[in-house]
Amino acid sequence: MRKLLISVAVATATLGAAVPAAATAQPRPGYGWQRGGPTRAMVNDLIRDLSRAEQRIDRARGISPREAAGLRREARQIRFSLNLALRNGINHREFASLRARVNRLEARVRHERNDRDGRRY
Repeated sequence: MRKLLISVAVATATLGAAVPAAATAQPRPGYGWQRGGPTRAMVNDLIRDLSRAEQRIDRARGISPREAAGLRREARQIRFSLNLALRNGINHREFASLRARVNRLEARVRHERNDRDGRRY
């Protein structure tokens, strides 16, 4: 009986010390998906739109190689910024900035495709 009581006391002391350590490992406010940032669906839509813009750059006939190189560079920079922001969770400000950059990229792709400036190839 004595051994049982001692082992129970040691187990509860160990658990008591482990609980505060686990509580400090929680994410800080302002980071992560559950902290008021954009939803996963919104981020997935952003990634999908960026991928579509990259595909349009590669398939568009009306875009010269020089124009396409600049558009690809911009798409790579956006993707790098997105991956960097997603490491610790993305907040609304970062998301809005990235969404605006993707929208500008899509508009530039449309413009370069339809500009008819004689610089096709």
